Amino acid sequence: MIRNRQNCLKALVFSSITMLFVTNTWALDLIRKKKSTERKLYITVTKKDRCPVCGMFVHPYHKWITQIQFKDGSHHSFDGIKCMCRLYFNPEKFDPAKKKKDIKRVLVRDYYTLKFIRHDTAFYVVGSDVFGPMGHELIPFDSEKNAGVFLTDHNGLKILRFNQIKPELLDKLDKSKKTVNLE
Repeated sequence: MIRNRQNCLKALVFSSITMLFVTNTWALDLIRKKKSTERKLYITVTKKDRCPVCGMFVHPYHKWITQIQFKDGSHHSFDGIKCMCRLYFNPEKFDPAKKKKDIKRVLVRDYYTLKFIRHDTAFYVVGSDVFGPMGHELIPFDSEKNAGVFLTDHNGLKILRFNQIKPELLDKLDKSKKTVNLE
């Protein structure tokens, strides 16, 4: 009887350890897949890459880098969301060979995590006391909660979704000095 209990106990311990190992291996595999998928979204920026809108070098502003990727495999990298939006709204003005229908993917960088996220899933804080390379900037977040925390901590005016961003807003941000007036 004692022997059966010991064998059952050994089998139970062995099964538990095996399940723990398999579960951890599976979890690590999922993490690796997520990271490799993240890396595949973003095309590496070189030190020579310039923003096609303002002409600034992009590489020094790694926290602010955004990207538009095109169906033909080409891309443009930007030193901030305002510049990216200007090309997004009017690609032919900055690259006569590109049209809006040629856009495959638009990536922005979450301000807190610095992970690249799709532009249409992000929440943007406007009018904060945080400045980007080109002055007042739209600050992207992967969640409305994080955007709300930032809005409170940095005196932001509003949280927007990408479809609420218009060229007129970009002009107001560019004209603003110390504070943003959205009226």
